[in-house]
Order: sequence, then C-alpha cells, then structure tokens
Amino acid sequence: MKPMRSTFDATIVLVSAVICATCVSYDPTGPHAEAMNGTFDARLVTILQNDVEARQDTSFLTLRLRDSLYRGRFTGFYRFSDGDSSLVDGTLFPQGRVEVWHFGPWPPLTHVTHLWNLYPSCTFPDLGPVYVVNGTVVGDTLTLNANTSLPCSENVSGQPLAIETTFEFQLYGLRRR
Repeated sequence: MKPMRSTFDATIVLVSAVICATCVSYDPTGPHAEAMNGTFDARLVTILQNDVEARQDTSFLTLRLRDSLYRGRFTGFYRFSDGDSSLVDGTLFPQGRVEVWHFGPWPPLTHVTHLWNLYPSCTFPDLGPVYVVNGTVVGDTLTLNANTSLPCSENVSGQPLAIETTFEFQLYGLRRR
C-alpha cells in the first residue's frame, strides 16, 4: 500500500469512513412503534355545541394496536361498547407524538357508526376537514384529540334547520397490564 500523497487523499478516506459508518447505523425502516403495542381501555368524550344546544357525551371503547415494524406505523381496531368496530391506523413519532390517519374509514371520524347513532341529526360525512387525529402516548396512556365542525339539523320554531355545530373528540386510553 502506498503512503497517502496529500491532505486531499486523507480527507477522501475520512469522509468515506464517515459515510460508511452512517449507512451501517441507519435503520432504513425508521423508528418502531413498540409503545403502541397492546390493548387500551378508553373513554371518549364528544362535545357538540351550536346556538341551540350544547351536549357532552361519554362513550367507552377498546383499542387493540400493534407496531407494523415500519417507520413508526401502527395499526389495529377500535370496538365501542355497542359493538361498532373498525380500523385504526397511524404513526408514532419521537417523543410520543401520534398521528392517526384512520379512525374508521378515511377520512377519520366521518364514518364511525357509533357517532352516527349517538348524533343522528348530524351529518358526519360532512365533518369539517379532519385529515389526521393528533395525540400522544406517554407510558401506558394514549390521548387523541380533534376539533372541527359539522352540520346538524335542529328543530327551530317547528321547522328543521341546518346549523353549523362545533364537534370536539377527546379520547383517553390506558393500556391493560
């Protein structure tokens, strides 16, 4: 092996070594979502508010989630106490930030039968733009929140009237041990 002829050659060797070390230490599948694995017993608080009424309801459900082993993605299902069940799919980011892309069929929350039955006068397919439900997972606690609006029909002076209504979705879950 010939001795290095210049500082340039030494720099090339050093940069090549750093690049190789970086490639070896990089996980191409990204961070895992192990923190999402498990069954969560959850309470959902929904709040509807418009000029005619304000209503708060509490529902109970179970979420069964698992790490998909790819870039923080997780998937699973929810099941409400009334039997309504569907897909949950999202991503866990560093420091416990969660984005749920599917809570029921996409877009999230628009086709959840439990909500349709709870609020039959509201049109959930017209739910304001909710493309992701944000939340966090810290230890065994999962929280998800969304705030938006949707049209609801109210009886005003004997006539049905469509009124824009604010909708709050607040889910609190605790992992079973």
